[in-house]
Amino acid sequence: MTLCESFAFSSRLLIFSVFIGLTACTSGYQKNSTRPVVQINDHVLSTKEFSNLLARQLKDLDALTAKDPATVLRSKESVIRNFIVRGLTLDWARANQIVISEKDLDKEVDKYRSNYPDDLSFRRLLAQENMSFSEWREGLRYTLIERAVFNKLTAQIAPPSNEDIKQYYEDHKAQFKKKDRIFIRQIVTDEQAKSELLKAQAKTSDFADLAKKYSTAPEAKLGGLVGWVELGSVDFFDPLFKSNPGSTHLIKSPFGYHIVKLEKKAAASTLPLEEVRNQIIRALMAQREQAEFVKWLDAQLRSSKVLKDIELIKAISVQTRAENE
Repeated sequence: MTLCESFAFSSRLLIFSVFIGLTACTSGYQKNSTRPVVQINDHVLSTKEFSNLLARQLKDLDALTAKDPATVLRSKESVIRNFIVRGLTLDWARANQIVISEKDLDKEVDKYRSNYPDDLSFRRLLAQENMSFSEWREGLRYTLIERAVFNKLTAQIAPPSNEDIKQYYEDHKAQFKKKDRIFIRQIVTDEQAKSELLKAQAKTSDFADLAKKYSTAPEAKLGGLVGWVELGSVDFFDPLFKSNPGSTHLIKSPFGYHIVKLEKKAAASTLPLEEVRNQIIRALMAQREQAEFVKWLDAQLRSSKVLKDIELIKAISVQTRAENE
């Protein structure tokens, strides 16, 4: 729902042009670009702003999907819905004196920027999003306001009772079922001869040490620890379910040669309530928080004035062209 909640960038395969199909003349376009598309109380979304937000929603899609009428309609509705929620959130925050200080905002900005090697890299990614730094910064401010509003709305929600937790467990028992599992370590190499030698060495040497020294897999630094693997989740590990704990096996896969040590086995079972209690509490609290938010949103909408220019929204069209054209 926010510009900054998911701060991920990807390369564009297409350049999107979102335009107003009302007139071909420049003066007409400039006039239409400032027309309000949506207004919620005193917050106004102009056609130009709406078009920019719509283009960002569509930018990662292929040309065929991006121009599909159903996709465009859903994207337009999403832009409008997000704008309305944003306006209502800002109004409620103002009425309840929720303010993000410049100091707190600067701290959050620094936190995001620290994820990039340098300032140039950070600004280059903003440019790819066709977003100025000031626009991104204000988007981040809204994210913090939105978080503070949500926390205030949900602060008084009562935690689930033991009866609530037990009932949820009984109603959702299927999701707590576990298939047969094995607990394994592995060493991965790209040469068969090397893998056979390592399998032999594993009989007398510490398996974790061998994995740290010779495995090319990401878990090598953890001593080759893969952990629990369920039956059917990795097809080339499935034959290991017929073996006994303590055994070592050599398996070939598309990723190379795997020397696998089977450390433990666990039969299919349903996890006990106490083991999943915290998971259930989180699920129930999420349900209650969502219900509280929906209730709040409905109340805000009832007391607010929302205007939409339906014809103008329909007239906004999408065009695409290959980046190298």
